[in-house]
Amino acid sequence: MLEGMKGVSSFASEIDLAIWVVMGISIGIFIVVVGVMFYFLYTYRAKKDSREKIKNIEHNVYLEIAWTVIPTFLLAIMFYYGYTSLKVMREVPKETMDINVTGQMWFWTHEYANGKKTKDLYVPIGTNVKLNITANKNDVLHSYYVPAFRFKQDAVPGKMNTAWFNAKELGHFDIQCAEYCGTRHAYMRAKIHVIDKETFDTWYKSDKKTPFDQESVATTKHPGLELLESNGCLGCHSVDGSILVGPSYKDMFGHKVKVSVNGTLKEVIADEAYLKRAILEPDSEVVDGFSAGMMSSYKDVLTEKQIDDIIDYFKNGQNTPKEDIGAKATSILESNGCLGCHSVDGSILVGPSYKDMFGHKVKVSVNGTLKEVIADEAYLKRAILEPDSEVVDGFSAGMMSSYKGILSDSDIDIVIEYFKGL
Repeated sequence: MLEGMKGVSSFASEIDLAIWVVMGISIGIFIVVVGVMFYFLYTYRAKKDSREKIKNIEHNVYLEIAWTVIPTFLLAIMFYYGYTSLKVMREVPKETMDINVTGQMWFWTHEYANGKKTKDLYVPIGTNVKLNITANKNDVLHSYYVPAFRFKQDAVPGKMNTAWFNAKELGHFDIQCAEYCGTRHAYMRAKIHVIDKETFDTWYKSDKKTPFDQESVATTKHPGLELLESNGCLGCHSVDGSILVGPSYKDMFGHKVKVSVNGTLKEVIADEAYLKRAILEPDSEVVDGFSAGMMSSYKDVLTEKQIDDIIDYFKNGQNTPKEDIGAKATSILESNGCLGCHSVDGSILVGPSYKDMFGHKVKVSVNGTLKEVIADEAYLKRAILEPDSEVVDGFSAGMMSSYKGILSDSDIDIVIEYFKGL
């Protein structure tokens, strides 16, 4: 979580120097001002000098020149370092790899020149990368912030802003939204994965979802599910029955739904017509228990064919055997915040990584005693339901809450099955 402390972009050192210069000057001024204040408090305290002995000094030419010239000089220094560091951030090199970034509630989408779309950003080390950053026209203001790279750029609906970087170190670095954008603002997180150029080139030309896939994963997902993922719908709606900002998609189609229409509750069937209205006119019929104004219309975002694909997924896709178990498990992990503490690529966050965990030996602390266990189904189930009963060595108890009553048995089985393949 602290990987952002060290700047890893080509211009990070200039930004850090500007910050230290400004901070150093500010601390120096503070010490001088407060020091002089305490000096006068002590020297001219009431017990030592009576008011009659104190002269009224109207002005001192040399002092007035000093407190005008010195601050001006210090401001000029701060301006110089601030300007030069900003300049290097704004001057985009001629040769760059362009990637389009779209922000929406509450999801980042990265689109490469060859059409690949990803939630996380994958870039080769030592390459000039230019980001074309915007937000959907029907969305709100977001801000693309990468602490380790020392840059932040607003994602404004309907406007294209640019930012660039050149990553000098391999690793995985946080992307955060730095502009409050609604209920799940804190969950609008992603990663920049800086990898070696050979691995990136191989992935870029392949059909893999990420460079960390062990084998080709040409999509077997329902096209409707792909659209829900790429348009950020799963940031507010789950596919496993859990409740987020909006109602879950699970078992929705064909069932009765209570909705509010102009303040009046009525019951409707979630058929094709209802679902189409929910996508194009989300505030016309608001599901009971949820709020209006949380979802924007997708009228100018999705085509008729895409809407039909999504509705078909609600009708048939959730039960199709073609649906990748990884997608189900990832949805469960994401919607329950698990991926905020555990990675799937081997990197260490707050808790141990899920990668290569299943079937391996793990050192755990049980009542203060270290022991070695096998990470099998039984162990993983205990880790989910009783996380403090066996704490992995090197990590702390009390960091994870029990998911008893939150995840169903089938959800846990899906997640464990997913771990087996990592």
